[in-house]
Amino acid sequence: MNISKNHHLNPAKYPSPHCDTHGAASYLGFGSSTMRVSRVTGTLAGVPAPTYRKIGRKVIYDRMILDEWIDQFANQQKTATREVL
Repeated sequence: MNISKNHHLNPAKYPSPHCDTHGAASYLGFGSSTMRVSRVTGTLAGVPAPTYRKIGRKVIYDRMILDEWIDQFANQQKTATREVL
């Protein structure tokens, strides 16, 4: 298949592998300002922030990196930290 003929593909079916600050924030469940602060402090949710690319003034996050970042947190079955007697 000729790559130049793929312009007709539905973008919803083939989402971009990259997103901007707003998209990354939404994807991870944080606010855009929190993502901006994480780039300065280097931390997000108490751990090293996901890496990003800066192209001129534009900031780009790779969705694969965001997936890897969120995978470091274990799934929880309950919110209680100790057993109630």
